[in-house]
Amino acid sequence: MTFVITAAVVLVSLAGMLIAGEACDNVPTMASADACLTLSNTTERWHALCRETLLNAPATAEVTVYALVATRLAKLWYTDAVGQMDQMLGGTGGTKLPAGEAAALEHCKEKYGEAGRLMAGVVERLLACDMSRVRQEYIDAQVAVGSCQDGLWAYRGSPVSDMVSAGFDLTMVAYLLGAIIVGR
Repeated sequence: MTFVITAAVVLVSLAGMLIAGEACDNVPTMASADACLTLSNTTERWHALCRETLLNAPATAEVTVYALVATRLAKLWYTDAVGQMDQMLGGTGGTKLPAGEAAALEHCKEKYGEAGRLMAGVVERLLACDMSRVRQEYIDAQVAVGSCQDGLWAYRGSPVSDMVSAGFDLTMVAYLLGAIIVGR
């Protein structure tokens, strides 16, 4: 519930910052539904997640607004996921995991930290209309979260594996919305 409330606050504040400020050069304005349609050639799951992510976004805005919303939500997801991983590893009420799964979770915590730092950089660059490294930072975040997902392959179907898959999906939605601006 906290994640949803925080996400709504982030959405309103990010949209307000861009709407109040100046638009970035060479960035299209479109309806959120149209922005999500650009994802329809990927997977229906990502298209649906895009629609859900932008549900409370302005109906029409500069694509930077949509990329910011999804990117900031991904960063918040990583922070929340690391907290859940800490609990699973035995901190604050968690249960003891087998050594292999615990090592995979430690790897995920490291990779989610890396992805969070990268997405924070993307947010800063988008807000400054500095697109110079945005594409590469999105790709690097995707690789970091994908590395975590790969490390959990032996534990697929577990709650942590499902959580990481959802985080990967949100990372991809953020990346693909950003790709409207900076390309794939």
